[in-house]
Amino acid sequence: MKAEGQAPPRDERFPKALRLLTRREFLEVQEKGQKIPSDSLLGLARPNARPYSRVGLTVSSKVGNAVERARLRRLLRELFRKRRGQWPSGVDVVLVVRQSAKDASFSDLSRAFDGITRKLQRLFPSGPRESTR
Repeated sequence: MKAEGQAPPRDERFPKALRLLTRREFLEVQEKGQKIPSDSLLGLARPNARPYSRVGLTVSSKVGNAVERARLRRLLRELFRKRRGQWPSGVDVVLVVRQSAKDASFSDLSRAFDGITRKLQRLFPSGPRESTR
């Protein structure tokens, strides 16, 4: 049930259209993209000629065991899902998780993610965002 006076829920899904899925897509961004360093993350960004941004996550086994890597991927997906409206449209981004993220708290990851977001906004200024379903 919806309480009175509550705003309608925003679309916070994470459909496949917003993800980099193939090795080829990852490699194109990694080879030709601009580096965006932040504390425990490294962003690699490249324009994608689409009306929306996509994200891919890379968490090496050097970062930790499978449980730790899955936790970091979950946290980063959640950050992207909640804050994707702040990203410029038409950009593919690969987020590479550094070893220091293993010991980072959610607020530390959040700050690093926000740092990448600010740098993306400066590098790729765009108009109003369009959503995908």
